Amino acid sequence: MNLNMRFYVIFFMFCMVGCGGCEDEKPLQQVEIKPEAKQLEVTFQRFDDDLFTADYTHADSVTQFLYHKYGPFYCEFIEADLRLAPCKDPKVGEMLVPFVTNKDILETRKEVQTIFPEEKIKAFNSELTDALRRYKHFFPDSLVPKVIYYQSAWNNNISTTDFTLGIALDCYLGKKNHITEKLSPEVFPNYKKANMEERYVVADAVKGWVAYKSRHYYKPKDLLSELIFYGKLMYIAEALAPEIQDSVLMSWNTKQLNWAIGNEWNVWKTLANEKVMFDTKAFEVNKWFLDGPFTGANGVPQESPPQLGVWFGWKIVRQYMEANPTLTPQQLLQESDHQKILSAYKPKR
Repeated sequence: MNLNMRFYVIFFMFCMVGCGGCEDEKPLQQVEIKPEAKQLEVTFQRFDDDLFTADYTHADSVTQFLYHKYGPFYCEFIEADLRLAPCKDPKVGEMLVPFVTNKDILETRKEVQTIFPEEKIKAFNSELTDALRRYKHFFPDSLVPKVIYYQSAWNNNISTTDFTLGIALDCYLGKKNHITEKLSPEVFPNYKKANMEERYVVADAVKGWVAYKSRHYYKPKDLLSELIFYGKLMYIAEALAPEIQDSVLMSWNTKQLNWAIGNEWNVWKTLANEKVMFDTKAFEVNKWFLDGPFTGANGVPQESPPQLGVWFGWKIVRQYMEANPTLTPQQLLQESDHQKILSAYKPKR
């Protein structure tokens, strides 16, 4: 995937962007899904079970089995998550043995099995089936992925290929879980651990799939173009899972959401400044979108929640779509006139 690195930096932050109070029913909840989309069957697989229960006295047979069953996802796991070797290397099976017998990894597997019993996985499956049926409704010509649960050793919480959507359950054990607490604070500071709660599983999976499928529309130019792009992603994620609360979709808690709502006008005055809105310097633009303890852009107080640029982009696109109710998510993605979309936005004073 040889795309602009700026997209990928923010992509991984975006997939980990808790829980707010009751919210009014959203217009997208009222969409009537087409019958053919309602009948869609989604495939769910447990790569972690296959990986850890295999007989490694025949390591080469294990890797052949995993490659045959999981294809590109298996290669992503071997090459991107574990960084062992090319996935077809005949020695990969031997290289996997230290991973599947590692004390910390096995302890984590037991914790995954405890926290995510079969009934909980079935609940995730039900929510994800609904989301992917809605995806098929809005994008009828697109392929729907298999959903694969696995352990990434905390390298990726969501892994995507053209045909698969991987969810790393070890990344959702909870911030107070003893496994999560032991993770290096240099690599996993508290604000990252706060996002490692199971209530974010479906939201992160939906956002990850939408971001991956929309990546070819990413054409960075200035801050405005970034606002609109990430606003589109959030709107489409909401279209797929409209019952997820705004705060959960943003990985904010109630206090953070209320801060954003209460300070919308003041922050907008900073954001709407011509020198800010049309800034092309990636270092400055990214401050509005990267995860952290707060939004690090100039003029934004440290009491703010992180990724305010994502939230403002979502607000802008939402109002544009409300003003143009006949537009589809596909048409929204294809709309390249950012000023046209921005013109519909009326910040709350």
